Amino acid sequence: MAKLEVLNPGSFASVKVHLAPGERFISESGMMVRSTANVSYDITAKPKGKGGMLGALKRMLGGDSFFMSTYHASGEGYVVVAPTLPGDCYVIDLEPGAAPWMCAGASYMASGPEVALDTQFQGLKGFFSGESLFYVELSGSGPAVVNAFGRIREVEVNGSLIVDTGHVVAFQKSLSYEITKAGSSWFQSWLAGEGLVMNFKGRGKILVQSHNPSEFGGAVGPLLPPRQG
Repeated sequence: MAKLEVLNPGSFASVKVHLAPGERFISESGMMVRSTANVSYDITAKPKGKGGMLGALKRMLGGDSFFMSTYHASGEGYVVVAPTLPGDCYVIDLEPGAAPWMCAGASYMASGPEVALDTQFQGLKGFFSGESLFYVELSGSGPAVVNAFGRIREVEVNGSLIVDTGHVVAFQKSLSYEITKAGSSWFQSWLAGEGLVMNFKGRGKILVQSHNPSEFGGAVGPLLPPRQG
């Protein structure tokens, strides 16, 4: 099994994947930074899991890449992958029989070949949350990598927990959630500048990012000069 090393954890993290001869690793396309010369890669729309081309289309609608990169090592080597946004990377160790993980907001980044990817439609909950209509479900065994804007914190839930919709990176499927207002009324939520939150219930883990990329984009966008042409 590939050994993963998070480089510069925090603001500008990347992941170094150490590969033994014959080992493979998969990432979203366009994330490779560097690799040893004995690592080659193929581009495909279908990783291990369900959905085929339809699954690739759903991943794209969810903000993920249509194509995947599969890295092959002919000898001892490594490949370094990094997300587009500056932020943290987190390695999830999946175990057979354990609760799958749901990746929100294009947070899925890479995984081992025995990790199955499936795209789950979130229905009206995804629409009203302002997040993606499709989440990527991770199951099987082996490592998987998610990325975030800012730092990632793992939070244990045993009961209930409320998280702002823009700060959820991933969560275990053993948790259920509902979309609700942040304040005691919709008017109070609007006055406070807060919107919708995800009220998680049950027992499991949530990965939370320290910053909201949508809010950041909304703040920086108006300050940028107009696009020429």
